[in-house]
Amino acid sequence: MNAERFGVTEYFPLRNWRFEQAQLKRALDAYGPALLHAAFDECFRDYKPTRDYPSLTAGFACSYRLNTIMPRLIADKAAQERRAEAAVNAADKAPSADAVMKWL
Repeated sequence: MNAERFGVTEYFPLRNWRFEQAQLKRALDAYGPALLHAAFDECFRDYKPTRDYPSLTAGFACSYRLNTIMPRLIADKAAQERRAEAAVNAADKAPSADAVMKWL
């Protein structure tokens, strides 16, 4: 995404490749691929390149940005799951047309 969004063709890891691989592995294990993908999308949307740091690295995103983005994404996911569960429960508890006719 660095090439598409910022025009940077070379990628330089935060410290070294092993560090970035370890950071990504920890983040994947902790949050899962779907949340991590959403977090990286948000990181790329919010990142403003500078002359000194023209690209966003995975190590930087995992080390410094995920701790601010993930709590909100996790809360959004939990709220969405609660809404979906409430909709299912509401549909299950709704009286059928036959029950309404018998009541009338």
